[in-house]
Order: sequence, then C-alpha cells, then structure tokens
Amino acid sequence: MSVTLRIFLIFFAVLVLLFIVSKLRRSQMQALDCFFWLVFCLCFVLMAIFPDFTELISRCFGFMSASNFVFLFVIFVLVLRDFSNSLRLAKQEERLNSLVQSIALGQDKSDQ
Repeated sequence: MSVTLRIFLIFFAVLVLLFIVSKLRRSQMQALDCFFWLVFCLCFVLMAIFPDFTELISRCFGFMSASNFVFLFVIFVLVLRDFSNSLRLAKQEERLNSLVQSIALGQDKSDQ
C-alpha cells in the first residue's frame, strides 16, 4: 500500500472522527450511529498502520493491489450500512402509520 494512501486513510479517519464528535456533542446524532462511524474510522487507521495485513488480505482475496481492497471494503461496509438504515426507516414508517391510524381512530370516537 502506498504511503499516500496510508496518509489519506489516517487523515480522513481523523476528519470523520472530529465531525462525529462534534455531531455527538450537539446531540444531532445517536450514540449507536456514532459507534458505527468510530469503528469504521478505526478500521481505516488500522489499515494504514498495518499495511502488511491489508496487503495479505487483499492477496488472499485475489486483489491486484491493497488499494482496490480498501475501496471495495469501503463500498461493502457503506452498502451494508445503507441497507441497515433502509430497514430501520421502513420500521419507523410502519410505526408512524400505525400511530397515525390509532390517533385517527381515537379522534373519530371522541367526535361522536
């Protein structure tokens, strides 16, 4: 893994870490979501600190370079996160619809 990629990984991990901490302080983000992003940043830092391990994994999976593995790892994790958020959003919409229906039925009874 090139030195440039290692520097970018650490730099952007620190940037995201600072952004997440500021959002957490302002109560604009839930702690569980912050935990995900902190672990995600930690993975970047570990990949940058231990490039040999990253290169070993990339060779085991047949990647031509460690940077390709890093990019695929990022895409894979973010797609999983998006899927998880989609499930959570669908559940919230279902709860909201149920709440609206129960309130609407409760208001109809009070009108009569």
